[in-house]
Amino acid sequence: SALARVTLVDFDGRVIYDEHVRPRERITDFRTWVSGVKAKHLKAALSLKECILQVADLVKGKIIVGHALKNDLQVLMLQHPVAMIRDTARYRAYMRSHGKEGGKLRPRRLKDLALDFLGMEIQEGKHDSADDARAAMLLYRAQRTEWEKELRKTHLHRYTKANGKKKRNLRDGVQAP
Repeated sequence: SALARVTLVDFDGRVIYDEHVRPRERITDFRTWVSGVKAKHLKAALSLKECILQVADLVKGKIIVGHALKNDLQVLMLQHPVAMIRDTARYRAYMRSHGKEGGKLRPRRLKDLALDFLGMEIQEGKHDSADDARAAMLLYRAQRTEWEKELRKTHLHRYTKANGKKKRNLRDGVQAP
């Protein structure tokens, strides 16, 4: 499995970045029936390095919203402040209990979350990264008030000292990869 496409949407679900990425290794099976990617998409694709630089520039200083973001950030070799990440796979209200009641919480598939919480069917046949990004953003927006309230109670959003004054991290936007 290799990175072939990166899509970012804004808070309103509008696509602000959508690029195919030229893989470093030769692809023997595009799995088009799942990925939607064909050889022709990669002929004029960006190099991974170009994509990483562009995405890093777009998300710098912004909250990132997505599903299983650890994977996306790892593939893109990006680091982002934990306090600026909203991962629908890790949000307690969207997780399911494993085994008996009170058991360990496990992430649910984005496809299932979209259907159960939004009434949206995604990933039927070919995956579309724009649909996935929009679904993650809509899930965030549906729980935004409660999610942010919970975060304010955690150590991730405690005040930090800057110039002797208590100050919060400023956020100027939200993006979903």
